[in-house]
Amino acid sequence: MNSQRLYLDHNATSVLSERVDLKAMPMANPSSVHASGKLARRKMNEVRDFLYSTYSLKENEFDLFFHSGATEGINTVVKGMAFAATREKKTMTFFTLGSDHSCVANQEGFLKLLGHDFKILPVLKSGLLHEDEAIKEIKACQSEVILINWTWVNNETGVVQELSALEKLKERCLGQEVFFHVDAVQAAGKIEQWRELSSQADAYTFSGHKFGALKGSGFTFLRSKLNHCPLLNGGGQQGAKRSGTENTWGILSLKMALEDLKENYQFKAQQEAKEWFEARLKEELGDKGEIIAEDSPRNGQTIYFLFHEVAAQSAAMVFDMAGIDLSNGSACSSGAVVPSRALLAMGYNEDQAKSALRLSFSWKFNLEEAQRVWEHFSAPLKRLLS
Repeated sequence: MNSQRLYLDHNATSVLSERVDLKAMPMANPSSVHASGKLARRKMNEVRDFLYSTYSLKENEFDLFFHSGATEGINTVVKGMAFAATREKKTMTFFTLGSDHSCVANQEGFLKLLGHDFKILPVLKSGLLHEDEAIKEIKACQSEVILINWTWVNNETGVVQELSALEKLKERCLGQEVFFHVDAVQAAGKIEQWRELSSQADAYTFSGHKFGALKGSGFTFLRSKLNHCPLLNGGGQQGAKRSGTENTWGILSLKMALEDLKENYQFKAQQEAKEWFEARLKEELGDKGEIIAEDSPRNGQTIYFLFHEVAAQSAAMVFDMAGIDLSNGSACSSGAVVPSRALLAMGYNEDQAKSALRLSFSWKFNLEEAQRVWEHFSAPLKRLLS
């Protein structure tokens, strides 16, 4: 909260970490051969070592490349595997969940242009994968390469698809060449096990501005033996995984923000605060609204709820005029009056899918802050429900 606005939209962009210090960042191009360039390269390599250590992955098993964020990272994984399959005259099917982010869902046209396939796996009303139906879909697939997107934490609902469930699904698909990309964008600072990656996944994508680093920064771990083509060709930077001059400031900010998280994030305090706030919201809503995926495993800072008789866009305007920043869905689709794709996939009708609002708090959210936020939030809420 600042002097004028109450910011409750951290799933769209988190507040910049206090650890991010622009004065401490080298100015030079890390590919330059002079001393300043070598300093920038050394600092970048320190970030690489830090990320491998933080996420307990081995450098001889996973490559790591930096990029501009989730959209580029996910496009690089999907398109890179599709290009590689095309090169080897193989067919590929990309499976997503109906509730996945738009940068995942919008791969369909490109894949079909190359002669590959795109399929949507069903989710339950809980927001979790319908595992039995998913297995049927995957088993029936005749493609030589199968890539499945696994959204660890949903950006709208906060529903957590545990990585252990990914491992179980992979076991049930034995005999098929199945690869998993994990959309880990909403994990850091939002779930307790945000650093505990599964060795069974083949790629992980992260976006810096979701956990306090600079916008335009992100990174992807990619299994070294994966058959993959780069999305961007050029000067061969980052082992030719992603050519182009590296965003040194953005890359260094990743380490600064994650160090802050590692030292100070308290999941239990965050979750307690969210539950306190959600209990009051539920009581106030009564039979005029509902909490989405209330009984599902969810993260520690997202509340997604809908009104039964008020459109989300109208409700968002009321909160906006009251000085409260929140979201009526993914920030990538804001400004367009369209139903939530996630809610439609979960079985809600179109009117309901246009009536949901998302509250997403910071990773520092605690009970004291929840109480302060409720003081400001409850008044416009009551006006909407009256």
